Amino acid sequence: MTGGMIKECVILIPAYDPPDNLIQYIEDLMEAGYEDIIVVDDGSREDKQYIFDTLEDGGCHILHHEKNRGKGVAVRTGLFYYTGKYSGAKDGVITVNSDGNDRIEDIDLVGEILHRQKMEGTGHLVVGERDFDSPYISPVNVRANRFMAMVFRWIFGVKLRDVMCGFRGIPDICVTKCLEFPEKTYAYDLAELIGFAKDGYEKVPVTIPAPNPEAERHFRALKHTFLINVVLWRKLVFFGATSIIAAIVDIFLFWYLTTFVLKNVRYPIIVGTVLARIVSSSLNYYLSRKLVFKTNESKRKSFSQFFTLAAVQCCISAMSVHFLEMLIGGAAVPIKIVIDLLLFFVAYKIQDKFIFVPRKL
Repeated sequence: MTGGMIKECVILIPAYDPPDNLIQYIEDLMEAGYEDIIVVDDGSREDKQYIFDTLEDGGCHILHHEKNRGKGVAVRTGLFYYTGKYSGAKDGVITVNSDGNDRIEDIDLVGEILHRQKMEGTGHLVVGERDFDSPYISPVNVRANRFMAMVFRWIFGVKLRDVMCGFRGIPDICVTKCLEFPEKTYAYDLAELIGFAKDGYEKVPVTIPAPNPEAERHFRALKHTFLINVVLWRKLVFFGATSIIAAIVDIFLFWYLTTFVLKNVRYPIIVGTVLARIVSSSLNYYLSRKLVFKTNESKRKSFSQFFTLAAVQCCISAMSVHFLEMLIGGAAVPIKIVIDLLLFFVAYKIQDKFIFVPRKL
């Protein structure tokens, strides 16, 4: 029995070799009114199984992985269970760590937001933002987080102070979407943020308590930081790869046309740029839409906007190369490469913010 008012959201705890005090922590959660708690045993050691047995006897829903599969898989396992048992009947899911360090006061705040969203019929991911002035977070972690937040803002156009906090509230109507993110490790938290970047978030302040001395550290700095950065930079890398493919086609056609085909034309650089850009832009649109932005936007609208942007880029590129070649001399191709590299970054932001924008369903 609980001593507090029953809360209409589900607590999800992915757990890998959790500390003993997880039992007391969950008792405290239940006392606070959280009766529906899902704990995913992500392949914990045999000597830790008594913890899950005790929790199951106390009313928790325990799900087991035979071997450790990573936090992302554990979260998806819990969310999948939620969709079968609670979908439509609860306010949503709050994901917390198994070390017992997430304060119940912070969990209550997220629960209130999820309940309000349920009543309003809205669905925005609730993200925790930690207090970086806390003495319990290292300066190295603060600097790394701020750098990643800066990169996140530039690539995805969303300002967040904390992109590494795994304390989240997932509205009921958003749970199914969270099953689509394939990341297996701690990178899942970042993939979740990216997946909801265009939908918007609700942010809540999170207090960082003293670390639990009994909790084992499973975050492997080199391995997991690399995997997180793969997710962070992936969209821009894909955009760069598709742009490079299109640029290779563009530059090859530009060279071939200006060298062999358009020698007797009055403005071979301008004409060659236009013809090469038509072919390369068609290829770039197809690759960008399919591989980079993956949106449900109107093809007709995005097609016209993309080629308007390409035409503007073409004009800027052609005129810049034409006048710079006359002004400073030298081969046109190296000048064109520099100009198009600068235009690459501008084009990414325009396409992400204005062209490949998903339609609201």
